Amino acid sequence: MDLAPLWPLPKVIPPENSQLPNESRKIWGPVTEAILARQFAAATNAKQEIEERQRQKAANRKEKGVDWKPRFFTDNVSPAGNPELTAEGKAAMQRLEKADWHLEPSPETGA
Repeated sequence: MDLAPLWPLPKVIPPENSQLPNESRKIWGPVTEAILARQFAAATNAKQEIEERQRQKAANRKEKGVDWKPRFFTDNVSPAGNPELTAEGKAAMQRLEKADWHLEPSPETGA
């Protein structure tokens, strides 16, 4: 099969002001910027801060007995190995297909 004529689709990303605070690009942005600037010590420090914040949130949830689950995906995968969307995930995808970027913040975040 000749894959040469195939082109990847460009990413469609919500405007930054429409992204939730726990958006991956917002959380990991400082790490990416430091890597691109070849400031590897700063990238390492930023990464460690993110990981420590995640560990602290996990410890707080455990202390409160809160069982965190992904918001948009189930714990299951399809027979093909693809993650399955929750009802909220399906609704979000339908809105995103219409460029409706609005999402309510989750009361509990993993990151």
